[in-house]
Amino acid sequence: MGADDNPILERIEKVLAELSKTISTPPIPPNADVVAAIEATAPSAPAASIAAARLNVAIGWIRSRACRDRAFGDDLFFDPAWSILLELYVHHRQRTATSITSLCLAAKVPPSTGLRWVALLEKRGLVIREADPFDKRKSYAQLTPEAIARVERALDDTIESNRQLGIECVRMVN
Repeated sequence: MGADDNPILERIEKVLAELSKTISTPPIPPNADVVAAIEATAPSAPAASIAAARLNVAIGWIRSRACRDRAFGDDLFFDPAWSILLELYVHHRQRTATSITSLCLAAKVPPSTGLRWVALLEKRGLVIREADPFDKRKSYAQLTPEAIARVERALDDTIESNRQLGIECVRMVN
């Protein structure tokens, strides 16, 4: 029995083909200033640590948001688009998929609000939403290459700003 005879096998092949395309996407070249900043604070750091530095800053932002919310309450500050983009960036770097439901929970936005913001980000070409091939009630979100580049530019600017302020790179999180 071949894949043509079994719709489940066809779906599995489709998912594997999509995953193969995602994994083979070439990385975005690092910003030269960020490379210099990382090498200045950690001269022995390989170029691969640039991605780790970016991931570290993104996770730091997410943790800072949680600290801010604990200090002031989670109803005072609200930036769902950036929260969603950061969460998706972390999942992108860690090569893990995230469902829209999990994304809303992680970004601390109500599901209805999260869905509206994901739809807006999708309309702006920053997010791709894909249906789960095995469960039509579930969908996944991921950043587009343009969104990855723009988030990384913001992370690079933060790394550079920290370097100018004399804030050294902290231990990398992976």
